[in-house]
Amino acid sequence: MSFVKSAYYTSTALLTSIALCGLTPANAQETPQADSASQGGVEEIVVTAQKRAQSVQEVPIAITAVTAEAIKNQGINSVADLSKLAPNVQLDQSAPIFSSSQILTGFIRGIGQNDVSSSLEPGVGVYIDGAILARSIGANVDLLDVERIEVLKGPQGTLFGRNTIGGAISIVTRDPSDKFAVRAEATYGSRDRMEFRGTVDVPLTPTLSTQFSMSRRIQEGFQRSIPYPGDTHVTDEYNLNIIPRNSEDHRGGTDSFSVRGKVKWEATPDLTFKVTGDYARADEQAGAVSLVATDTNPLAPAPTYAAVYNSCIGAPPVLFTPGQPLAFLAPICGPRGGGVPGGAALPGLAGYNFTNANPRLAFGNQFITNDIDTTYANGANRSLVRTWGVTGQIDLRLNEALSIKSITNYREVKGDLANDIDGSPIMIATTLSRLRAKQFSQELQLNGSFWDNRIKSVVGLYYFWEKNDNLENAYLSEGLGQFYGPYYNNNRSYAAYTHNNVQLTDALSLTLGARYTKDRKRFSAGQSDLNLSLLKLGLFTAGQLPNPADPTRIYPLGSYRDTYDNFSVRVGAEYKVTRAIMLYGSYAEGFKSGGYTTRLSIPTPGNIAPQFDPETAKTFEVGAKTSLFDRKLQLNVAGFHTDYENLQIIVVRGISPFIENAGKAKIDGFEVEAVARPIPELRINGSVGYVNARYTQLDPGVTFTLNNRFVNTPEWTAFIGADLDLYKGLGGTFTVHGDYNYKSRIARDAVNTAALISPDQNVFNASLRWRQADGPLEFKVGAKNITNNRFIVTGTQVDAVGATTVNYSPPREYYATVSVDF
Repeated sequence: MSFVKSAYYTSTALLTSIALCGLTPANAQETPQADSASQGGVEEIVVTAQKRAQSVQEVPIAITAVTAEAIKNQGINSVADLSKLAPNVQLDQSAPIFSSSQILTGFIRGIGQNDVSSSLEPGVGVYIDGAILARSIGANVDLLDVERIEVLKGPQGTLFGRNTIGGAISIVTRDPSDKFAVRAEATYGSRDRMEFRGTVDVPLTPTLSTQFSMSRRIQEGFQRSIPYPGDTHVTDEYNLNIIPRNSEDHRGGTDSFSVRGKVKWEATPDLTFKVTGDYARADEQAGAVSLVATDTNPLAPAPTYAAVYNSCIGAPPVLFTPGQPLAFLAPICGPRGGGVPGGAALPGLAGYNFTNANPRLAFGNQFITNDIDTTYANGANRSLVRTWGVTGQIDLRLNEALSIKSITNYREVKGDLANDIDGSPIMIATTLSRLRAKQFSQELQLNGSFWDNRIKSVVGLYYFWEKNDNLENAYLSEGLGQFYGPYYNNNRSYAAYTHNNVQLTDALSLTLGARYTKDRKRFSAGQSDLNLSLLKLGLFTAGQLPNPADPTRIYPLGSYRDTYDNFSVRVGAEYKVTRAIMLYGSYAEGFKSGGYTTRLSIPTPGNIAPQFDPETAKTFEVGAKTSLFDRKLQLNVAGFHTDYENLQIIVVRGISPFIENAGKAKIDGFEVEAVARPIPELRINGSVGYVNARYTQLDPGVTFTLNNRFVNTPEWTAFIGADLDLYKGLGGTFTVHGDYNYKSRIARDAVNTAALISPDQNVFNASLRWRQADGPLEFKVGAKNITNNRFIVTGTQVDAVGATTVNYSPPREYYATVSVDF
């Protein structure tokens, strides 16, 4: 990546030379800058990253701010699509084990979380209008009628609180207009993509306005399920009475609907009320899964479930009788559980292909299609996610110096995911997840400005409550393994915080912030092995299990209560070299709450629930924000160092993804972001990011080495995009857009499984649009992933299962859009 290094050094040299050649003090007489848009310069973006409205160039935090126009022009439809724009940010719309376009796994600067378990907290907080989306399922929201998005990098523990240890993504929706307006667009594209978006603003009185928005997205999956040649096999996939029957012949599709309504009432010049309600429903195919490796060696020291299954069906019945070589397998190859507690038992598999005219297929490499876009999988294939929420906001200005803001939110998430993750026409690995989550939050902010506006202060109180009921099941090798996993969380969080900016001189300011957080958690679980596979294989005795009276029970008995406390600080200094150049340095802390591993396939020592501790990050950052050449160029640079402790990682033991604290790590890196408008007709934005994340100490029992890569953390990221107004014609303006996104290799699991390493990503997109000069029409045609670059998005490799599968990115696609705005 020599061109990336060259870009960094060139940008740094340019910044240094400009700063040295024009060191006009900030308090010297300068010509006030005219409005950037009217002068053809870079548009100024106002953000609320510090709980008050500021230009993004005045905030001493590394922020990628994306406007509504950029969202539209660059074809960004969901939160995961932001990943290409922001350096050192990795956002994926899927996760290992459970695959769905409605899942968001987020990492910023190497810190995040890629598991959807509700006992885990996300490392990157996603907020809509100031209210957090607590769960990964349902967090990849449709960016419907958004005013802007702010991606804050580094720990945001003081202002945003827990679970923003990596950073925060703040989505700000558009307020209703005081004028009647209608906006609508329709898109048709590859794989029968049909998308409709619309919004209407209806002012009811001079002080009361309303807004209603909706979107509908449908697109056929890019992976096709094909029949296995000569297949007349037998499978018990649907005899377990819990797996929804698959009627789809594609995977990786989209079928979603979302609506949002907002009411704004300016009761007085000093008092404003806003109420926002949203609802979203996605009933679509599960993610596309490709089988890439199998392990069916029956002579291995620890044979996989797939190997045991092959032995059961492929050996003569006599070999399972007492005194014969496979007698030890007779219990596991015998009658199986019914898939749910109390379910009707299924018949045994011992010698099946010798006693039945219609044989069962053995599992193996013959099911690897060597084609990303085809699979022999024909089992569980559904993602049904429904969310709704209401947010109320009150803004009260007490006087010129003081104001109060209240943000109240309630949200529910219902998710049902069913995934066939073995890539074969038989049930070797099927997972199901059911989530029912409710959350409530209340935040109060007091904003003040004192000492002739030289002190700007925010003081806040925060309360959060969440309750979720979960069921996560895994069915292996035609029911030889049946792991039924209910668990429950009831969480409360309390916080008090303050954030202050003190202007010591016209050029020098200090930032001082602190937050105290207390989390109270209650947890219980009841995972069971309904086929008693551990006992049947002789791996454990009933006396070693949590409840000898119930030999199916694996999870330890009882419920658990825990309290976690944290005090986070942010301190920093900002110096305005000129009105166009600001230098800053900061120290910030963040933490992510602890919890319990929820998925067990083996008893734990002493039958104690496996617990993991909170993780913490301490980040030092220096940077510069510049607006140069009469705002023709905006160039921002940041460098950072993070001390990262008690990393929460996923390590597979047996078939169980254990959540463990790995030890300590250090993360160093930099980011360069630039926006340029050298002439009014040309708009360019680009970025380069570098992360060097490495483990420095590993806790006992961790199953990898200090040399392992971090999960979902590319070393290099780069983006360049441009919009050029080519010419005016047919009563409007033709504009061409192109962008290129690069990410270096990415490890998709903690142990760096070779089959799950995603190679370098090189993605090109382009579009041509025509905008009517004095009218409402716009037409656009475009292509995504022009070079058809395919890469691994996520994957699953579990030693005890015997199947390694990956999810690939979608192929190239074309689209056409027509929109009206009046």
